[in-house]
Amino acid sequence: MGPGSLTKGRKRQRSESEEITPLTVEDTGIESAQSTKKARLEERRSLFVRSLPTGINNETLADFFSQHFPVKHAVVVVDQKTKESKGYGFVTLADADDATAAKKKLDKAEWDGKRIRIDIAEPRKRSSAEAINEAASSKRAREEAQKPPKLIVRNLPWSIKTSEQLSQLFRSYGKVKYADLPQKNGRLRGFGFVTIRGKKNAEKAVEGVNGKEIDGRTLAVDWAVDKTTWDKQHEKEQDNEEAGQSSEDDKTEGASVKNNDTASAWGGKKPQTDQDGELNADLENFMKNHMQHMEDEDEEEQKDETEKDEHSSTKKTTDNTSTVFIRNLPFTTTDEQLKVFFSHFGAVRYARVVFDKVTEKAAGTGFVCFVRESDAKNCVKEAPRPKASASGSKPSLLLDENADPTGRYTLDGRLLQVAQAVNKAEAASLADNSLAKRREKDKRRLYLLSEGAINRGSPLFDLLSPSEIQMRQASAAQRKKLIQSNPSLHVSLTRLALRNIPRNFGSKEMKELARKAIVGFAIDVKEGRRQPLSKEENARDGKDAKEKERQRKMKGKGIVRQAKVVFESNQGSKVDEKSGAGKSRGYGFIEYTSHHWALMGLRYLNGHQLQDEKGRKQRLVVEFSIENANVIQRRRAAEEKSTQIYQERKNVGLRTTEIADRDLQQRQQRGRAPRSHQKGPQRENNGDNDPKQDNAEDMKQRLIARKRLMRKKKASVRGKN
Repeated sequence: MGPGSLTKGRKRQRSESEEITPLTVEDTGIESAQSTKKARLEERRSLFVRSLPTGINNETLADFFSQHFPVKHAVVVVDQKTKESKGYGFVTLADADDATAAKKKLDKAEWDGKRIRIDIAEPRKRSSAEAINEAASSKRAREEAQKPPKLIVRNLPWSIKTSEQLSQLFRSYGKVKYADLPQKNGRLRGFGFVTIRGKKNAEKAVEGVNGKEIDGRTLAVDWAVDKTTWDKQHEKEQDNEEAGQSSEDDKTEGASVKNNDTASAWGGKKPQTDQDGELNADLENFMKNHMQHMEDEDEEEQKDETEKDEHSSTKKTTDNTSTVFIRNLPFTTTDEQLKVFFSHFGAVRYARVVFDKVTEKAAGTGFVCFVRESDAKNCVKEAPRPKASASGSKPSLLLDENADPTGRYTLDGRLLQVAQAVNKAEAASLADNSLAKRREKDKRRLYLLSEGAINRGSPLFDLLSPSEIQMRQASAAQRKKLIQSNPSLHVSLTRLALRNIPRNFGSKEMKELARKAIVGFAIDVKEGRRQPLSKEENARDGKDAKEKERQRKMKGKGIVRQAKVVFESNQGSKVDEKSGAGKSRGYGFIEYTSHHWALMGLRYLNGHQLQDEKGRKQRLVVEFSIENANVIQRRRAAEEKSTQIYQERKNVGLRTTEIADRDLQQRQQRGRAPRSHQKGPQRENNGDNDPKQDNAEDMKQRLIARKRLMRKKKASVRGKN
């Protein structure tokens, strides 16, 4: 449970008290009746009790008060549909003095973890029909005034596809309670609704967002419903609510009579009808005198919230200054044990152990909320700090006795780690940063082993056949065992291993599928069927990722570096696919140019259904490939050497061409024909040579000279190697 549970509790208490408001339709227009002082004292013996614990009935309510004062009868008001307690009831004591003493003694007393509230009920007469209508109208007006303001946002760009994106536009102006994007036939309609807490915040949002341009569109923000439309709807709702209100009053009265049958056993001397009338009078009387007080409390509380929002719009909705976060808790620790353990630091308001949502087991963490902020700060300040282990050494599992000499932070032999609690947004940010740091230290990238696993809660898991589930489980176990047995193995960032490939798929089809996977992933993200890559996942490629991507595009290269399906001969040995003599083994590899392309391809292809030549359907098993660091190092060295030789040969060829061209130019400038290297008699110059033949002869001699120089250079390079 989070630190803000107390605030929710207060709101729940308010909602319980607000449920009583339908009974207040009879609380106006009372005809005052004169009575003697003795009669009025006798009538003030009934108490209204609210904030009752769950599961309380008439008998337990009477037992609780009978421990302190004589009880005449007690009634718990229940819901007519669910037959469950509404959280409040009435207790009638022997006289008015007992009622006054009970209010003074038991008001705000704790009962089963809840603090009950007690007020004295006063009798009154029923109101007239006109007063009922007037009270209903005022009640509806109060409810409408207390509702958070609703805004309509028009001309939304199509880039805003989710309610979360819409709410982000208004979070800087106040707490967004609700955001909605209406659709028609599965398509967005270009407008949305936003509900913000506090009218002042809504006015600021209208001023700030109205006219703002996003993706080439100017937003139009206004109040969701105009006054004319609201009046028309209000008239219809008023008629319906009045009809429903009268029936609800009748049901409430009937319930009071029914409940009073049980309560009459507590010694009422009056007839049954008198007791029912007395109970109804108590109920109606309390509503008249007490509901106004509760409305004033609600108005003051709402006013305080509005003032806080005006003075500090950036203030957090949950105050965690007196709450601490605990790590390394024993898994058997309960809320009560945690509260008792930390009570020696100061008064504890509550303590909660965190449970995993999936496994429903203790997560080893918890929260402790102190009554005083100073106690929480001292608890965090005096807590022992874990010492960083030396580089290359494994952390010890044994408890360091010197870390906590007083034993104040050791629970069941485990040293607790205490830190200041933060809100949900800060906790998510800290978790992301911590995850990124841990993955930076993980040189073998073992965190990628879980990529490709399909959890049982996933919709895709239900589509897998038993054989496919068994194949995935065996693959995960084999990969884990393999990487634990050899420390030189690591998980590749860009290379994927695919299994369960149909036999009719070759490398060409696999490469085409790898390209389509990136396009399919982008389409799924655009249509909201899939989550995009996170900021941390995109950052794994390194700081120079954009430059590498730009160079790739300039060279005209694709995003798939290699796609390969492994083939075998009839004897079972590996053969080249180009030989055409083998058959597919059903597995292969895809290598992308960067990690984010590989991650997109994996998430799209994993579980992707393909069909073989016989029409049988099977789903791919896609995981990041496990590679040997030594093999990768030798492969890179060979590639670098090959690149170097190619570059040297290229440079030699350029130099040879330059030398041949320069030699030819010098010979032509001297007026001599180039020296012929051909055997046999020289061609005589009769003085009438054709210019075209001369040019052809010159080109021939140039090529011959260039080839000879290249042979010499190659021979020298081989001699060095």
